[in-house]
Amino acid sequence: MTSPNTTMDVEVQIDHGQVYVYGVAPDPERESVLKALDDAHQTRRFVGVADGLVDVLTPVQWNLNAPMRIEVWEAEPPDDDDNWDQVVDVDLDVPDGRLYFEASGGWNPLNFEVPTGRYRARVSSQGYTEAREGAEGLDSYRFRLWPRDQESAPQLRKAWPGWDSMI
Repeated sequence: MTSPNTTMDVEVQIDHGQVYVYGVAPDPERESVLKALDDAHQTRRFVGVADGLVDVLTPVQWNLNAPMRIEVWEAEPPDDDDNWDQVVDVDLDVPDGRLYFEASGGWNPLNFEVPTGRYRARVSSQGYTEAREGAEGLDSYRFRLWPRDQESAPQLRKAWPGWDSMI
């Protein structure tokens, strides 16, 4: 397979250097947001997961119109990690056919329709070096989803070296 079944180019909001992604809203009682943030830092993936919530950290403090491409594939997509600054694979379930993106800090989530499923998601980010150097609006993101049969641990495929100067 050389192309996705579904492709959407959307804009998402980043605030406080984070955007949350989920298929089911996190339960505030479980403190999933804080757990995912801790996971992102402790693992040095800078993409954390907890209770079905994915927390994508960025060196960008805010971008209220961050370009995000959402792709749904029949099987694992081909590797193009060299084109991205940061690449991480995580599990993400979308039980009701809605994928949510929510900026940290209490923003209303944006949601987009995707096929219902249990997915592996490849989170790719680029423009981080330019953003760190002060350029605004050059960061962009992609979520590639494909069906999974079993749970797998998050995998850092490529790390942006600029994280070392930020922590």
